[in-house]
Amino acid sequence: MKTIILKPDNNGINEAVRLLKSGEIAAIPTETVYGLAANALDPAAIEKIFIAKGRPRNNPLIVHVSDLEMAKGLGLEIPLLAEKLAEKFWAGPLTMIFKRKSPTVESRLPAEVSCGLDTAAVRVPAHETALEIIKVCGFPLAAPSANASGSPSPTKARHVYDDLNGLIPLIIDGGECGCGVESTVIAFEAGRVRILRPGAVTPEQLQEFAEVIIDDVVLADCQPSTVNRQLPSPGTAHKHYSPKAQVIAVVAESEDAFLSYTAEADFIIAKPEANTFFAKLREFDNHGAKQIFIRLPEPKGIGLALYNRIIRAAEFNVIKAKE
Repeated sequence: MKTIILKPDNNGINEAVRLLKSGEIAAIPTETVYGLAANALDPAAIEKIFIAKGRPRNNPLIVHVSDLEMAKGLGLEIPLLAEKLAEKFWAGPLTMIFKRKSPTVESRLPAEVSCGLDTAAVRVPAHETALEIIKVCGFPLAAPSANASGSPSPTKARHVYDDLNGLIPLIIDGGECGCGVESTVIAFEAGRVRILRPGAVTPEQLQEFAEVIIDDVVLADCQPSTVNRQLPSPGTAHKHYSPKAQVIAVVAESEDAFLSYTAEADFIIAKPEANTFFAKLREFDNHGAKQIFIRLPEPKGIGLALYNRIIRAAEFNVIKAKE
């Protein structure tokens, strides 16, 4: 298959819509990372996402909609708290997990989107091109990150091309993604919010609306023995976001302590930043890195999202720098 790259102009958007309406897949920009999109109502199209990415069949997809009204048309139970959060954070990097309505109510979303779960993850992307494509298509898009499964997420069209050239027909080049990390994923329970994957919408922001619980899966190791279990959310696998190089996560009391500990290392990230983190991992791979040492940030605010990505990229290989 020949992979072409088009600009997000009328020609590019029309070609993306044409492919998506015909049951094909296409990589599109969002404010978080590039997504590999397919018609979320078409099981055969969804299957093409899993094949192109090499994505495990226990890893659910996120459904992208144009607004809350489109989400309400999918046969999901949307609590009042979710509507309040949507008013504040949609469009934006917040994914909310909703239960499907009772079996007597037909859900428009096929089981393949959720990998058999009785829930569905939904968000509204804050990106003009992504929203335009959804609106013109007239249906929601399932869109995980547009990379080879498990590798660093793509924040540039070139990253998508490096991973999926020859496997997908189209990449819409919308430039560099603004956020640089995937959306925050939350679930609801008894009026509380449970964070399953941290992202650009932070726990502190969500606490303005409800009690927030950080699920154990955010910072805890998913043991390899359970690697084939059903994952509750994207981004919760034992190994994820990993470059070809070995990643070593370092706990250091100060930047000076980290720099002293890694003085003989060629590839280090002393101050990981959300909007450049994945690109830096790919850059180091391109320079032939064998090991990458990364200082773990304090797990609060956007630092929680970075901490989560780093420990999974490192397969929980965490060491403490000697003072």
